[in-house]
Amino acid sequence: MSFGSTARSFSRTIPAPLPTSVSPDAEPLRTSWAARRAVLLVAVLVFAAAILMARPVHAWLLGQFAAAESMIRQHETWGMAVFVALAAVSAMATFVSSTVLIPVAIYVWGPWTSFALLWTGWFLGGLAAYGIGRFLGRPIVARLAGSAALDRQERWIGSHRSFATILVVQLAVPSDVAGYVFGMIRCRFAPFALALALAEMPYAVGATVLGMSFVERRIVPLIAAGLVGVVLSLSAIRLHLRRAGPTEPAT
Repeated sequence: MSFGSTARSFSRTIPAPLPTSVSPDAEPLRTSWAARRAVLLVAVLVFAAAILMARPVHAWLLGQFAAAESMIRQHETWGMAVFVALAAVSAMATFVSSTVLIPVAIYVWGPWTSFALLWTGWFLGGLAAYGIGRFLGRPIVARLAGSAALDRQERWIGSHRSFATILVVQLAVPSDVAGYVFGMIRCRFAPFALALALAEMPYAVGATVLGMSFVERRIVPLIAAGLVGVVLSLSAIRLHLRRAGPTEPAT
């Protein structure tokens, strides 16, 4: 079966579009949200580059990584399991981030193993968010993701039907909120899981390249990889906003 026929078979995954009304203020709100996301991503990139340019700070951090490595090597399997678990939690809760752990993982295990562990954690976290949304429902999800964000994303996601759109949503919307809402609206598991696996791939690659550039103190590759990530994220957001209608997304 070709990918095209598989994608077409997913066309009834999401319920039919809900009626929406267009607000005259919709476009400024969309632009404002995308601009805030771009500013945040660029600010993080600039901060990382500043650390790399400060040799004493970078050397001190590598010393901390080496100390962490000596402890992790004593319990390597547990260390990997904890890293995957933290990555999974970061995919389920907006206020938790695994970003600061990625350079440590690359220093200890190298880029390929770190990429596999990171992608596995994010993927499992997305599946867990889907399961919580599907089986525990709105009261629990509202506590985890916030009622306002949940309402906005549910209106958006509830109007999408195709596999391609599920993938775009996964690329554009924070993975925790998307997973919860797709579970709540009872999106079929197979297309959701496939879209999740594909959507996490470029971000895991980008995070690994950024972490490796940080460890090796390579400023140009770090900036280049960061800018590619910004463009990818904003492109997905813009595409999603065009499909989604006038409601401003959660930040």
